[in-house]
Amino acid sequence: MKNNGQHQEHLLDAERLKMVLEGSQQGFWDWNIETGAVKRNDRWAQMLGYSSIQEFEENVGTWTNSIHPDDRDAAWNSINSHIEGLTDYHKLEYRMLTKQGGYTWILDHGKIVQHAADGSPIRMSGTHMDITERKGLEQERDRLIQSLQLAMNEIKTLQGTIPICSYCHSIRDEEGAWNMLEYYISKHSEASFSHGICPDCVDQVRQDTGIKG
Repeated sequence: MKNNGQHQEHLLDAERLKMVLEGSQQGFWDWNIETGAVKRNDRWAQMLGYSSIQEFEENVGTWTNSIHPDDRDAAWNSINSHIEGLTDYHKLEYRMLTKQGGYTWILDHGKIVQHAADGSPIRMSGTHMDITERKGLEQERDRLIQSLQLAMNEIKTLQGTIPICSYCHSIRDEEGAWNMLEYYISKHSEASFSHGICPDCVDQVRQDTGIKG
């Protein structure tokens, strides 16, 4: 009776877990470490653009072959570290190949749920969450931060009191030399100049140059 009760409790826990996962739109995997068989729900496959988990074989290779080649070693290192007792759980973000040929970012979170009599792990379960949108926002944020840092590195700012000649409007630099306004600003900033004559100065220019309007 005790074994039957434990079995019923296990089924009830499994049903509760199924309901939670369906509500949270997470994929689920359950790995028999001894046999290599892996059970997964449909949501696991749908994240990769498939309609049903029936399109995948129930083995570890299905998962390994779907991971981006650059991420496979990190994924297995995380799994093995947990199996060897070096970490409390397996948790990693990596890319998985979709049916359309692109890649989806997955947050994979798993833990050993069953041990043999000798203490060795024999079963591990976990979840998959699609974090592609979040990763896209993070990458855009990082790109903007990098662009801002590059811009800040290029910007030279004008600070403090700038001594200007009241007659010719030249500016005295840090070495005591007097420079034309354009030269001084170009030296201390990324600004460029174009020249023209403002309306208020047109008459004076005509008078000084002898040009008749």
